[in-house]
Amino acid sequence: MAASQKSHFRQLQKFKPDYSVNEFTQYESERTGMRVVTVNHKGPKVAGYFVLATEIHDDSGSPHTLEHLCFMGSRNYRYKGFLDKLATRFYSNTNAWTATDHTAYTLDTAGWAGFSEILPVYLEHVIAPTLTDAGCYTEVHHIDGTGNDAGVVYSEMQAIQNNQGELIDLQARRLIYPEGVGFRYETGGMMEQLRSLTADRIRAFHREMYQPKNLCLIITGEVDHDDLLKKLDAFEDTILDIIPRPDAPFKRPWVESERTPPIKESIVKEVEFPEEDESSGEIEIRFLGPDCTDSIQGGALNVVLLYLAGSSATILENTLVEKEQVASAVYFSTEDRPDIEIKFTLTSVATEKLHQVEKRFFEILHEAMDRPLDMNYMSECIQRQKRSWKFSTEGSAISFAEYVISDF
Repeated sequence: MAASQKSHFRQLQKFKPDYSVNEFTQYESERTGMRVVTVNHKGPKVAGYFVLATEIHDDSGSPHTLEHLCFMGSRNYRYKGFLDKLATRFYSNTNAWTATDHTAYTLDTAGWAGFSEILPVYLEHVIAPTLTDAGCYTEVHHIDGTGNDAGVVYSEMQAIQNNQGELIDLQARRLIYPEGVGFRYETGGMMEQLRSLTADRIRAFHREMYQPKNLCLIITGEVDHDDLLKKLDAFEDTILDIIPRPDAPFKRPWVESERTPPIKESIVKEVEFPEEDESSGEIEIRFLGPDCTDSIQGGALNVVLLYLAGSSATILENTLVEKEQVASAVYFSTEDRPDIEIKFTLTSVATEKLHQVEKRFFEILHEAMDRPLDMNYMSECIQRQKRSWKFSTEGSAISFAEYVISDF
């Protein structure tokens, strides 16, 4: 009998893209709303990304601390380290990360059999963690025997909060996003707020965000679909008594949130950071681009960025680095926001020339806009983008996961 007749998970879609031999299948639970996306990928490894959309409007660090505390034990497996020890028995490893707009838990195993055994235990740690006061005290923040601030999460943020990249990034987000927009805040937590964060606040955040209807499982590798749905059905049976009813009110993070208003004017802001060498600095320039759901505009943006700064032959890199030698490199990156965030970074710029180089950057952009496009090079950029994407889909599970996460 087909698994679809037995399972509470219904298949939403199934397709194979023309750029890859891998097949995508999407399911959704009729009981809890949990979503599953499988990417059938030939190879010995199976990789899982268990993703929750997480949104917060403060710098308390609740998303980050919760990510840590989920590994401290669950309702039926109450001891710290149990999940990691179980994973080593199946040639597996676990990890997690907290981004501004989502939290992801990862599981990599050698083959489906091990993945299948760990999956329900892992999901229980995510949906039904213990979240004890003692766990919060030791993992998040406490005062040690010498009178110093301590705690795994606190120490992590202490190590990066005042470095160059973090200070620039936080200041840029404060300028682009107004109060009440989640992208403005430090989801990792600011040290001063981590010191006062309580277990009750973390538990409240878990109740609000860590619901099955807000969870998407992305699994790549040689997946046994019948076994997967069987394991997920059995797991759902164990959590129905602790999760909200399917019809309970739920505000979808980011989807139903306030939209970021357009940037009204250009803003130049100096950010000071501690550094032994004060002879050079860094310039970061950010724009808001097209709607992230517009795949045509998004694809065009990627090609334009490659055309402007994708190699040493491009106009920005060639002019600022090779010819004028006012920066050591020009990088670009994008972030999937409701409006795509575009970032250019110019490194190792002489401190006394920072304002001059910033003006020169925009002069070069205007010059590029005024002259005809080099269509031969533009064609090369498009072909390079295609080759790069096809190559990444052949050997990297995360390349698929990133796009599914953005779509989710």
